[in-house]
Amino acid sequence: MKKLIFIPLCFSLFFTSCNDEDTEEVIPAVSTIDAEMRGDWTNTDIKRVYYSDRDTVMYEDSVKRQAYFNFNGQKMTVTLPGSSDQDVWNYSFPDKNDSTYIELKQNNVTTKYKVTTLSGDQMVWVEERPWAGFPEEVPDNQKTTSKVGVYTWKFVRGKK
Repeated sequence: MKKLIFIPLCFSLFFTSCNDEDTEEVIPAVSTIDAEMRGDWTNTDIKRVYYSDRDTVMYEDSVKRQAYFNFNGQKMTVTLPGSSDQDVWNYSFPDKNDSTYIELKQNNVTTKYKVTTLSGDQMVWVEERPWAGFPEEVPDNQKTTSKVGVYTWKFVRGKK
């Protein structure tokens, strides 16, 4: 009699544990950087330096911030403290010969960064924008144009 109860119990456990909605696809890492950056990070500050056509610094500033980033192997999700809004981007490492370049895509917008530092708890990205305008906080018609703006994004692991 115990065998008759045991068999249906095994079937019920099998069917309840095989729910497709509960499984999350694990995306294989394409590089060491991809594997190490997965998880939660907090962007703590951005340093902006604008260079002239003579390669001299025209203007520089920095911004302290707190934005949460989650990398899952394919998508980067950004949230701000106290907000439930999420900004979701697809990311990839398009250069097979240099995995330090990360590319973010959202709809028709694509941005590229170079991962210059990645240790257990710190990460730094650098983005170069040709003909960037400054200061960042003023309307476009009030900005001065530089030859290049170099933006350094600093992260720490986890949510702070």
